[in-house]
Amino acid sequence: MEWLSADPSYIGFLLVDLVAIFCLVAAMRWLSRFLVRPVTQHSEASNIETSAAVIALMLALTGVTSGSFSLTLSDEWWLVIIYGLLAMVLLRLGVWLQDKIVLPALDLNHATAQGNVAAAFITGAHLIGTAIVIRSAMQWTSQDANLGLVALLMGFIISQFLLALETRLRISWSSGLVNAIDKKASPMAIKAGAQHIGAALAISGSAHFASAIEYQLELAVLAWLFSSILFLLAYLALAELCVRFILPKGEVYEGGRPALEGAIYLGWGFILPALAG
Repeated sequence: MEWLSADPSYIGFLLVDLVAIFCLVAAMRWLSRFLVRPVTQHSEASNIETSAAVIALMLALTGVTSGSFSLTLSDEWWLVIIYGLLAMVLLRLGVWLQDKIVLPALDLNHATAQGNVAAAFITGAHLIGTAIVIRSAMQWTSQDANLGLVALLMGFIISQFLLALETRLRISWSSGLVNAIDKKASPMAIKAGAQHIGAALAISGSAHFASAIEYQLELAVLAWLFSSILFLLAYLALAELCVRFILPKGEVYEGGRPALEGAIYLGWGFILPALAG
């Protein structure tokens, strides 16, 4: 209880953050169910996407709720609410861009509404991947709200560009992803989703190159973009080497191979930021 006696206002700011987060999570759940209207009342696919959207929002919010509080309770409330609402818009915009521009051959939103779990996994992975990069952008802007908003937008643009690049490279190397989603092959979609999230983790690890020069915004963004491309290429190369030379190739293992490959992709996504730090 020493922390409470040292700063009695802490509990007030904590309650403000919690109430704001509850409101934002409820809004995200409502928005997700409104945008993806399932044909059946208890759709597993739509629930998976809604769950991913909630996780993504809460993950993005850790970028603004960590660190020091604002000067007043009112400032803290509006800071969390404004960043949260903007994060919600950017996350759903990222899904739309993936659906209409990056993967135009698939209508992921419609497929999810029809109960396609594989499509829901792909969309969910993109939501979480975008949130990971947004979070890293928000963390290196200290408490400067104006700079934080710019960094949030720049982080979103960088995330969509690089995650789109990762998706197109994956499709060019393995043409079976589109067919797997059409055939509702969940294991293949889970593996692709794990690779997508791993790529986002690798990209986020390069954000610390921008944090050292955060008040030279143009230079910081260029440093982040350049280092992110290098991290993404290193991630794809290292993960592919592990998949090709470490994993067994006997048919007896094929039933669980997508899970094994997904684990490797996620693993490298965690390791590269740690090495960079």
